[in-house]
Amino acid sequence: MHLERISFFVSFAVLQILINLVNATRKSVLIRAEDCYSAEIHLVNATFGVERFDSLESKTYRSYDSLFGIGRRSPITGTYNDISIATANMYGGAKSSGKYAYASSDSHYELHLDNSANFFGLYVTAADGRNSLRFFQHIVKVFDISVESFLQFLELSGGRKRFKGNPTYVRWWGDYGNDKEEYIFIGFYFPNGVFYDRVQFVQGHGGSFESDNHSVGNWTRTSGRRVMAVMENE
Repeated sequence: MHLERISFFVSFAVLQILINLVNATRKSVLIRAEDCYSAEIHLVNATFGVERFDSLESKTYRSYDSLFGIGRRSPITGTYNDISIATANMYGGAKSSGKYAYASSDSHYELHLDNSANFFGLYVTAADGRNSLRFFQHIVKVFDISVESFLQFLELSGGRKRFKGNPTYVRWWGDYGNDKEEYIFIGFYFPNGVFYDRVQFVQGHGGSFESDNHSVGNWTRTSGRRVMAVMENE
């Protein structure tokens, strides 16, 4: 998979936060906010794939089987249920090109993996306070978080404003388009022994939950190497 290193963001691109898993293990999930459109994980014996949705039509799919960009022998496969796809615009789509996924007001869609994973990432666009994610292993919920609660953590560290506005819509006076909402890649790294096989993408009342570049993989250790910020394929 060819990915381009990002070049136009500052070097301190990665912010990271530890949040307790809401279950009996009391382990922590590492959540990273990155200045990028997708993610490439440099991990020992890792498997990793990305669903970009670009080959799909702009419509709602009751069921869509994904190989996560790897090919027909992909070790990462899954099925999306009740997912809506739209053509990229100011509010959705990495680099404002191709297609993106969304959930409308008072709805959700799901991803069911054929095998469990412990890493998930996505590029969230036009984030609002009604976007949330829920992770399950079989029928047990292992973690849930609203995008707004994560952004509030960033605000406490002074980092939230760096993600305001669509970076591919630059106005003639220099500001980004839709500069009241955040555009941010969020990666979830589950701790040793914690896995998920189902994700719910939930939108509350009003607005939509737009996202792109759904990234699924497994990791065990990093060998001291960091997660690299990379751009989507040209």
